[in-house]
Amino acid sequence: MMKANYLTSSVGTLFAVLVLFAIDAYSCTRVFWNTNPDLMIVGRTEDYVTASHPSFVATPRGVQRWGTADEAKRSKAISWTVKYGNVAIYANNRFPNDGINEAGLTARTLYYLEGEPNEIVAPDSKKEKLDEDHWVSFVLDNFATVAEAVDAIRNQVYIVSVVGKKGSGYSYATPKHLAMADATGDSAIVEIQDGKVKIFHGEEFRILTNNPAYQEQLANAEKYKDIQQENLPVSWSGADRFVRADFFLRHFPKPRKNDAPTAYGFMYSGLSSVVMPAGLPSPEEDAELVKDLVANLKDPDETYGGSSTYWQSISDLTNKHYRFKSLIAPSDVYFEFEDYNFAEGQPVRLIKRIDLYAQQGWSGDMIPHLVEIDGDIYDQPIE
Repeated sequence: MMKANYLTSSVGTLFAVLVLFAIDAYSCTRVFWNTNPDLMIVGRTEDYVTASHPSFVATPRGVQRWGTADEAKRSKAISWTVKYGNVAIYANNRFPNDGINEAGLTARTLYYLEGEPNEIVAPDSKKEKLDEDHWVSFVLDNFATVAEAVDAIRNQVYIVSVVGKKGSGYSYATPKHLAMADATGDSAIVEIQDGKVKIFHGEEFRILTNNPAYQEQLANAEKYKDIQQENLPVSWSGADRFVRADFFLRHFPKPRKNDAPTAYGFMYSGLSSVVMPAGLPSPEEDAELVKDLVANLKDPDETYGGSSTYWQSISDLTNKHYRFKSLIAPSDVYFEFEDYNFAEGQPVRLIKRIDLYAQQGWSGDMIPHLVEIDGDIYDQPIE
């Protein structure tokens, strides 16, 4: 990957010079706004060469799940019954990478450039396997707080990074790292570094991008703690996006009367500082990688070429509210937990290709568009 370049420049010149700077083919950003005690909100961008056929899935309490999609390995994997109803975005009908549960706990995975595909934390007889394409569902299904989830990851499971099945028409952007946040303002970042789990647990861990390793991100961001806006780094590298996201988060004003829609608008405005515009050219270093990714897609029409922010999300942990905005739509859609029945015995429901809501002629509330499926999302064909 092309390393970050730093320029002394105003933010207003950002788009005029965008082709000159580093772009990661897999890039995402997570921002946790927990400095306003009355309103806890997480924003996220999903940056890739495709939206990965995202399904929006509502999972009720009582569903049985395992920590692996490989039935032959279930005996070594953790199993559970869903305790907390939740909603999540599943890439290709298989890989949950963003969601929130009815307790106000949210989790998401972002691409981790410093990790290795198929990297595992060495198993032992006291722990059970949890594959990467089940990390988010495990957290959302089972826990109400970050502290509970961290304890389980430390003591109950060994986590495994998995590789998408190349040639099948889809591919996971692996390896990943995991970000969690809850309604109390608590936060945690989980990475596999050199075969060991590294957990950064505390309300101060508000930002996550991609590379480098998280302790290095923190050290780099510290250098910019007192930076003026005209000196912000302007590339799309993980390190530069981290600095910009942190800067704008620290300057968010408090919404008047803690108005949630205002807060959502503020979050989208902050995310705009790290969003990758449609059609953003890939640097020469990434050209072959992007070409290979696009060539292996099942549906060539699902990409617009180079890396772009294909969708954004907002999780309101205080009001139990989720929002999703597609690249190819002028406005977002939303899900209200108080309007949905997550009771045991309810079916799993989904909206396939949630990114196409505008093309399908609808907007606003997601709930009327949810469709019942047979079994669980993990029983469905990969798309």
